[in-house]
Amino acid sequence: MSRGRPRASLHETLRRRLGSESVLTTPSAKAAYRSDGLAHLHGDAAVVVLPRSTEDVRAVLRVCRDAGVPWVARGSGTGLSGGAVPVDGGVLIALSRMRRVVSVNLDDERITVEPGVTNMDVSRAVSPTHFYPPDPSSQVVCSIGGNVAENSGGAHCLKYGFTTHHVLEVEAVMPDGSLVHIGSTLPDPLGPDLLGLVIGSEGTLAVVTKVTVRILRKPEAVQTLLAAFTSIGAGGQAVSDIIG
Repeated sequence: MSRGRPRASLHETLRRRLGSESVLTTPSAKAAYRSDGLAHLHGDAAVVVLPRSTEDVRAVLRVCRDAGVPWVARGSGTGLSGGAVPVDGGVLIALSRMRRVVSVNLDDERITVEPGVTNMDVSRAVSPTHFYPPDPSSQVVCSIGGNVAENSGGAHCLKYGFTTHHVLEVEAVMPDGSLVHIGSTLPDPLGPDLLGLVIGSEGTLAVVTKVTVRILRKPEAVQTLLAAFTSIGAGGQAVSDIIG
């Protein structure tokens, strides 16, 4: 892809739109954003931007479109697939400052948050009566935006399902800067499953700026049991029987 305008012009344009404190250009400031959890894959973005709002994201994507510059969106950077590795000379959009809980509706069992809210903080926002089931085993630090981009799973997914089973609706910015709402707060909406297309697309289709997820009531009690088996086969059969 063509790099378009000179790099300095890109820096200046982004600073005018977002403010100097939201645009990182020095090697030391950008160092933490060169890779995600898959550290042996890395890139060197020309600019790292830290938007604070949906309008900031729209402004960044419009600048990238006009300049012909590639971009990559990043959550908390805990993923292990290389999905948040920046393109050399491109723009990295780090969404970690968008940490607002937009709304909580316990009666309808849903919550809407910005992409920088951590997985654990979603559960904290609806505690003590409810929780957000998907747990990628890094829930203290991983963000909901990253979970959506990667369709994250983890230890609880055998029982509760993956991220895609709990996301109801997203607000997203398309590559041209236009704003769309995908999905529905209805349990079973009509039409093609465009939401399922976005979830797990690793930010290649759009930048998600708000997410509405389904939450569940906490169990009345939790018990931990220890079972001993005489063979691996017997243990495996017990698991199959329980799931069945």
